Amino acid sequence: MWFLQIITVAIVLVFVFIGGVLQGESQEREHQRNKRRLERMGGMSNENKYWR
Repeated sequence: MWFLQIITVAIVLVFVFIGGVLQGESQEREHQRNKRRLERMGGMSNENKYWR
């Protein structure tokens, strides 16, 4: 019976790991998208048209 508990725990850990990886990829994509948007607007410097 104890091996069923071990298998169940292993399956749960795999799901948690996969969920964490997917969430990390999603956050990375969002970060890249925001970075590109900032670069398109001219970055954070005061030398772009939005800050003048």
